[in-house]
Amino acid sequence: MDQKKWMGILAAMLLLFCACNDETSSTSPQAETVVRDSVVIRDSVVIRDSVRVVDSVNVIDSLNVRDSVHVVDSLNIVDSALHVIDSVVIRDSLRIIDSLNITDSIHVIDSIRVIDSLHVTDSVNVRDSVVTYGPEHYFGECNALNSGVIKSATINGENRDYICDENTLFWRVANKVDWNDLYIYQSAVTDFTPVREVVQNLAESEKMIIVLRHAERGSDYSITGPLNDNGKKQAENLGKTIAGSLEFYYGASQFIRAHQTCNNIAKGRAEADTLADTIAVLNDDWFVKDTAAYNDAKKNHGGGWKVTSKWAYQGSYSDAFYDLNARSTELIDDYLIPAFENSGKQVGLFVSHDVVMVPLVVYASGKKINLKYYEDTNNRWLNYLGGIAIVFKPDGTRVFYVVKGLDSGTM
Repeated sequence: MDQKKWMGILAAMLLLFCACNDETSSTSPQAETVVRDSVVIRDSVVIRDSVRVVDSVNVIDSLNVRDSVHVVDSLNIVDSALHVIDSVVIRDSLRIIDSLNITDSIHVIDSIRVIDSLHVTDSVNVRDSVVTYGPEHYFGECNALNSGVIKSATINGENRDYICDENTLFWRVANKVDWNDLYIYQSAVTDFTPVREVVQNLAESEKMIIVLRHAERGSDYSITGPLNDNGKKQAENLGKTIAGSLEFYYGASQFIRAHQTCNNIAKGRAEADTLADTIAVLNDDWFVKDTAAYNDAKKNHGGGWKVTSKWAYQGSYSDAFYDLNARSTELIDDYLIPAFENSGKQVGLFVSHDVVMVPLVVYASGKKINLKYYEDTNNRWLNYLGGIAIVFKPDGTRVFYVVKGLDSGTM
């Protein structure tokens, strides 16, 4: 409001105040003083003993004061609602100088989005108080020469890992998928290694998990379908090759043949009859995202083995399957490793099924092992007791292997 209107309102209020203190005014007719173009106050504001307003009220569209209001030293608002909508504007009025101290408490990672909601007009002044460094300050430029590289630095007392993203060529926070991808690349798997060799070479300071396809089964594919006699012998013989002083933890899917595989490996290791923990995520549908889409793909593209192998190598049928790397990391890091670590053992042995293990072998080998059954059905599927192993070094690094429990890793 401009100065002339404000002075007009004050003048009207002074006239009203004078009228209310005139002894003769009580016998005169009731007077109504109306000040227009201000705030309307109606039935919900009781003003007693004074309002003092200094440099802060913007009054618009009618202040109507009726019946001799005497205002002295107070403002009392009783039983009323105050609604302020779309009406606060702050300009040139907020100054923060040398007074904002933020220490180790704000984490901004790859994403700040403010949409249609923040309006600052000449009103915030911050000086000498906030210092922000990007990852380039610590790691240098992310470019094609170092894409995929993970680097670590201590920032504000916290160790942080960043990866040079090969798609964007920007540094971003490294996650579990990135770390496993790096370890797989460094492991450079090109062929199957016998399970016994990986176990025998395990150092005392190292730990390991092994994830295998079950031993040979009969013709019953259901959850209750057992191993055949040859499968029981295969598992027991594998156990004999890895017998020794190492303590083993066993985990299996919900299928009978997976538990029988664990039991017979334990028997071959001369352990007491062992009941493996049941781990449902090892069932044969772990990588399937949409069962209906998966069944359609099997029906129209040559069956589950062809569809699964083509997805693992080429990313086909993405409506039916999860992302290979992310889903593999989830299985390993969120389920298998915690189950193993809770056991306190040095080796964790898990048993699953071919449509889980084929993608895991493709993943752990960086797609170097040839299980492209969709191209050639001859000797391109994972054999019984084939799978992967991961060795955990004392420094936290990992080494991936593709392993076989029989003479051949494929069938």
